[in-house]
Amino acid sequence: MKLEENILKESLRNIKNNNYLFQDDDNYFILSLEMLENIGSLDSELRDELIYGVLYHWISRGVFNSNELNELLNISLGSSNIIHKLRDKDEDAVFKRAFSVLIVALILNEHRKENFLSDEVLFEVKDRLIEYMINEEDVRGYVKGKGWAHSAAHTADALNELAQCDCLNKEDLLDILNTIKAKVCIGYYVYVDEESERMVTVVENIIGRKIISNIEMVNWLRSFIFKNKDLDYMDRFHLKVNVKEFLRSLYFRLLENNGSNFIIEEIRKILNKL
Repeated sequence: MKLEENILKESLRNIKNNNYLFQDDDNYFILSLEMLENIGSLDSELRDELIYGVLYHWISRGVFNSNELNELLNISLGSSNIIHKLRDKDEDAVFKRAFSVLIVALILNEHRKENFLSDEVLFEVKDRLIEYMINEEDVRGYVKGKGWAHSAAHTADALNELAQCDCLNKEDLLDILNTIKAKVCIGYYVYVDEESERMVTVVENIIGRKIISNIEMVNWLRSFIFKNKDLDYMDRFHLKVNVKEFLRSLYFRLLENNGSNFIIEEIRKILNKL
């Protein structure tokens, strides 16, 4: 670990042990900028428990003003963070991307309470998140020796917060649904760390907004039935596993949702076909 990371780690440990209070009130934001620079650390304690954990408490407690939150959002969505080495073969770069998108989720959650982001910013966030989720190919969950990457789950968390923002209309929500479908329908990896549950939460909350009709939802669900002849046998098999796991999760989640019987029945039919 770099010397700078060791120093940051010790500082954040002290903050955590002090109920997440920082003695220098003027430097919360300055330290947060340093934390974002190191959010891709391969030290899972520093990355997950300390950087993310401290920022979670600071953002949820209202430590930052709206200008500071906008700046943290811009950095997290920027080329040095959410799309950091996105098209490279660097296996470790995913940690910076996946944890930057978690910060986006935190800021969006705070916006839903305080309403400080403009509609224009939110539409830009939508475009950035969709672009990232579509193009992210490293969807590993827990990585031995390095901790959580979990890019699909983390991006779903951010999309879930965004989908609940009032300015998003039907077309925006359909864009999000189709992005979720694209990430479910992969054959090069089988989700094993409850990614489906996190993606189902997005769908459940979109249904809850009652903007998209049952018929439109059924048409979306029916698009999961397809045959891709370009995939080899195992990739087709893995794709089917991912789709079935996602639809089963959605089926059982909606059982508790009054008014979803039409959608539930359609899921049952699709699962029988699969």
